[in-house]
Amino acid sequence: MRIPAVLNLEGPVIIFGGGEVGRRKVDYILKFTDSVTVIDEREVDLPEQASLIVQRVDPSSLDELIPNGTSLVIAALDSEEINRAIAANCRNRGILVNVVDVPDPSTVLFQAISKAGDLTVSVTTSGRCPFLARKIRENFDGTLDTWEHWLEVLAPIREKLVGMNEKRRVLSEIYNDDVVTELVRCGQREEAQKRAWEVYEHVRS
Repeated sequence: MRIPAVLNLEGPVIIFGGGEVGRRKVDYILKFTDSVTVIDEREVDLPEQASLIVQRVDPSSLDELIPNGTSLVIAALDSEEINRAIAANCRNRGILVNVVDVPDPSTVLFQAISKAGDLTVSVTTSGRCPFLARKIRENFDGTLDTWEHWLEVLAPIREKLVGMNEKRRVLSEIYNDDVVTELVRCGQREEAQKRAWEVYEHVRS
């Protein structure tokens, strides 16, 4: 069973492998946290937010390299055998794990994402064809800023509302307001927010 979900994690993330694939995962994870450690037997270049442990990885060392409290492990080594050993170790200990390009032993599958501020749009093919997921995601690139403006307009008002029906009613009025729509489209966020609050007051009066 594969259910798309947003994970609320607090502990560190460990990535085994700092090659091309592992580096892409580093860049992906750094969009959400700075607590990233890469383990590789080579010296590899990483963003300054990520830390590096240079050590050869074998199955006997995994308990030491994956401490208790780890939130997520990503296996991106060249050895499929060691990647599967990492996955088995994590699954036995209840630690979330992703084996890059091998969905079966993974408990987490990463989605192709476009991100702007707190707005994230993700696409998944359930691991069957990540290439296609990336191509679909590319359709969102360059268009997400407008939706992020909408988020900043609607989210503060949503916090003032109680009940699903009330939220839907008021936010629909704001979203369908022609003035708000035009201001958002033009990137005039402050004016759009001001107009949105006016619509809020009118609908609630």
